[in-house]
Amino acid sequence: MVHMTILKKDKRKRKHHWPASLVSSFPLVTTNMILTEELWTVQSYIELFSEGCPTNLRPTICPHCQEAVMLHKHGSFKRTVYTLLEEFIISIYRFKCIECGRATSLLPNFVMEHHQVAWDVKEEVVRQQLSGVALAKISEDLDTSAGKFSEKTLWRWTKAIRDEIRDSSSELWRVILEKLPHVEIPVGPSKPVREQAWLFRTWEQVRSMVPGYRNIGLLAWLYQIKRSRAVTVG
Repeated sequence: MVHMTILKKDKRKRKHHWPASLVSSFPLVTTNMILTEELWTVQSYIELFSEGCPTNLRPTICPHCQEAVMLHKHGSFKRTVYTLLEEFIISIYRFKCIECGRATSLLPNFVMEHHQVAWDVKEEVVRQQLSGVALAKISEDLDTSAGKFSEKTLWRWTKAIRDEIRDSSSELWRVILEKLPHVEIPVGPSKPVREQAWLFRTWEQVRSMVPGYRNIGLLAWLYQIKRSRAVTVG
């Protein structure tokens, strides 16, 4: 039985102001879930997980007790995901540790824990802002599969993302340089003013030269790193 469904868009019925579960950005670190090691797009996740979680992708470490053990299947639940262009319903699979008895969810990296707006929506907002577009203008013009978002919501997103990039910049640059040690650094008039712009510019080089990252946005990758670190130390 197929567990994922693509929904038709109906932007006319969407509200412009969303609850906190939709509009927040980076959450507090918790260990009640595991992020997939692979970097998925929504489409690739749907294709591979349409009949359930493949055995080779089942979690092998419990995020609660840190025991190295194959976790047992423990059901699933539905999650609506809003990307820039399409709205999806996906299944999130749950697993239970045979050692400590606690359950955990296996999440893809393209949407945050407990939330519905995909990272590509937030990344589009940040990219436009870095190019000089005012948040009020972005709020007015950007129409996603979830409809439009208020300027206040966009401000919360961009502030949280800016703070996260500031706090994680050293680690981000280290990982980027490990993957692309000969990255080209722009100079002269093309040199970005803000570090966020540097990272986004550099990420385009990573995407063009590392096949597995071609369809992955910077924010989804940043979330992957953040969650992987949280589970490792949790």
